[in-house]
Amino acid sequence: MKLLKWRWQWNKDHKKGEVSMKKVLPFIALVGLLLLSGCGTDMKKILTADGGKWKVEETRATYTFFDDGKFSANDSEDSVSGTYTYDEKNKKITFDITSRNSFIMEKVEYKDNKITGEIGEKQRTLIKQKTE
Repeated sequence: MKLLKWRWQWNKDHKKGEVSMKKVLPFIALVGLLLLSGCGTDMKKILTADGGKWKVEETRATYTFFDDGKFSANDSEDSVSGTYTYDEKNKKITFDITSRNSFIMEKVEYKDNKITGEIGEKQRTLIKQKTE
């Protein structure tokens, strides 16, 4: 009942030329939604930040990602390079290796400086490496 009384009082005191809350609230909600929609992860920025070095958990392999869409990968036996693309909608990174096949990391998620995903049947985790 108090709410109705307050609302009636507010409408009674409302002067011509003042902006009604009914008009302001939808605008505030729209601005809020636009701000939140811009808060998605930019995987390319995540991959390339701080030198772009990542280590594959439980292996000796490392990946380095570059701003131009290229990457290099090294382990104790081999080195490869190529290009990568990230598909935001399907949450996957496609690696095209120069003069070799490509492979895809699916179900990609980023949390706590780690990227997890599936390559084939195996779950893989990339851990962000600090640059010196």
